[in-house]
Amino acid sequence: MRSLEDKAFVSFVIENYYEIYSLNFDSAILMTAEARQMAETNGWIQQAAYASLYHGVATFLRGDYEQSLPSYLYALTIFDSLQDHRGVGRTSIELAGFYHKNGQYEKANETADQAQTAALLANDTKTLGTYYGFKMTFLMRQEKYDEAHPYMLKAFEIRKKDQDSIGLGYAYLDFAEYELRKGNLEAAQQYVDQSTAIRKLIGDDQGVAINSVITGENYFHVGQYKKAIPFFKKSIEQATPIGYTDLIRFGYDMLQQSYVKLGDYEKAYDHLQQAQVFNDSIFGLEKSKALLTLQTQYETEKKEKEIELLSVENELRAAEIINANNRFYASIGGIVLLIFIGYLVFNRYQQKQRALLAEEKAISQKLGFKSLIEGEEKERKRIAQELHDGLGQLLSTARLNVSAMEDRVEKLVTKQWENSIKLIDEAVTEVRHISHNMMPNALISIGFEAAIKEQAHIINDAQKVKVHVDLPSEKIDLPESEAIALYRVIQEILNNALKYAEAKNIWLTISNNESLSISIKDDGKGFDTNLIPTSAGIGWQNIHSRMEILNGEIRIISSPGQGSEISLKLAV
Repeated sequence: MRSLEDKAFVSFVIENYYEIYSLNFDSAILMTAEARQMAETNGWIQQAAYASLYHGVATFLRGDYEQSLPSYLYALTIFDSLQDHRGVGRTSIELAGFYHKNGQYEKANETADQAQTAALLANDTKTLGTYYGFKMTFLMRQEKYDEAHPYMLKAFEIRKKDQDSIGLGYAYLDFAEYELRKGNLEAAQQYVDQSTAIRKLIGDDQGVAINSVITGENYFHVGQYKKAIPFFKKSIEQATPIGYTDLIRFGYDMLQQSYVKLGDYEKAYDHLQQAQVFNDSIFGLEKSKALLTLQTQYETEKKEKEIELLSVENELRAAEIINANNRFYASIGGIVLLIFIGYLVFNRYQQKQRALLAEEKAISQKLGFKSLIEGEEKERKRIAQELHDGLGQLLSTARLNVSAMEDRVEKLVTKQWENSIKLIDEAVTEVRHISHNMMPNALISIGFEAAIKEQAHIINDAQKVKVHVDLPSEKIDLPESEAIALYRVIQEILNNALKYAEAKNIWLTISNNESLSISIKDDGKGFDTNLIPTSAGIGWQNIHSRMEILNGEIRIISSPGQGSEISLKLAV
């Protein structure tokens, strides 16, 4: 009788898992775990695998990645052994999503292709639809829209043919992302609304919460930050009752970014702290490292079992030939060895904890400085724009007005008029120089190389030092924040050479092969590099800090009377 009750419960959980976790993740986690235990106890191996798969889905969506990965791998091992292609396909596509979420993009793509192969063998159209949606998203992230579009249409046709309401909810989101990437906000939002209508109709609470945050993201990406904020808040409210931790964390993170864009740094900081609370619960250092080892453990499982079996056989043979005295001494030796190993493990644990604390502190300091630098660059950009658009325009207008009076100027005041024109021209030039130093227009408008050339041109115009620039033929493609940080490093080094080196020539060489390499060499008087750590100025400190944020390397070669060479290197 008890077995029949267990079977009914296990079947109910497996057949209705989506509805269960759509209502509440915590309940879904408990029910799938209980269903797996019941199936294992009764020897229902295939049902145990499906229960473990859905336990992995629920814990993944809940944000507990440390539990989800072993649940997926347990299910995949059983499905492989049973040659259950349907189970292999459905588990593999969920694993692909897991790897993509954790930044393992190559592994994600490989696992998704394995899911497609299994789904074709099993004629599982549901998994095929999910695969096409995954491939579409993967290609869209790489801005390969033409390649992504056929996958999007295939996914939609499968969902429509199967009358899969759950899948259609996802398919409309694929259409929305495609339209948004093309810049069609209104069309994108219409597809999100269609998805939301379906998800409300089938009682998909977690899907409705996801759609709220997607709506907020749509407005955020087109710069409508005030419109985005209510949807992020709404998503958090919807995700909280069902325990959707990862979505709550993401909602707070997007609120923080929105308030930064609006210049409300107090609210941004409050929401950053909220996001960090949930982020710490999902991505602790120990959890992150544990996840990296679980996949390796799975892939080496068969080999470990062979070693374990051989070890057992050897122990049995040894037991047959070892007498009681030898066993006694072996036991004593084993106890001593265990105590020694325990001491080593404990000592290593303490060292590991100290290292982790130091690592966390370093990461925290690095993030703090990065935020400070980014804030400083935003303020530089704002001030430069105001100088250029405000004061610069006023001065230009004033010059036009003064120039217009040229024919009316009496000879008596000709000198004063000419001096006025000269002073206004000098003021315009000075404003442009200040604006350029704050944030060079070339860096924002036409790229990193143009900004470097412009900086060299400004120095060369002064006719005190000759800057020789050698740039690669191919474009240096850097994100804006990295390009600004690297430009500031080069600008600081050039300024140091101008102020202190007394050089006649500066050679600036950039090569872009496997990594981006920059050499700045001068024929000046050089300096003692041992004095850099004790320097009172902050120039070298800023250079080293920015290179650390860029994960780059810096090498300084100089000595008195021998000139200087500073080499920079970073991955691109």
